Amino acid sequence: MNDEIFLKKIGENIVKYRKAKGLKQIDLAIKLNMEDSALRRIEKGRINSSVLKLKKICGELNIDIKELFDFTR
Repeated sequence: MNDEIFLKKIGENIVKYRKAKGLKQIDLAIKLNMEDSALRRIEKGRINSSVLKLKKICGELNIDIKELFDFTR
């Protein structure tokens, strides 16, 4: 799997879990204290987010970080 696909799949998982929690992008961005445009780029797989940022996202979504890397679902 190339890097571009890898980042897109992580972003898709963030979207899936965010929507499952009933959160809009802006809601999660506010909770993360970040611009919604930055969250949008992460969700679209356009930027390589830091591990710490992914950890923070997982904390707000109440999921284990390994769930972001599960591309089988």
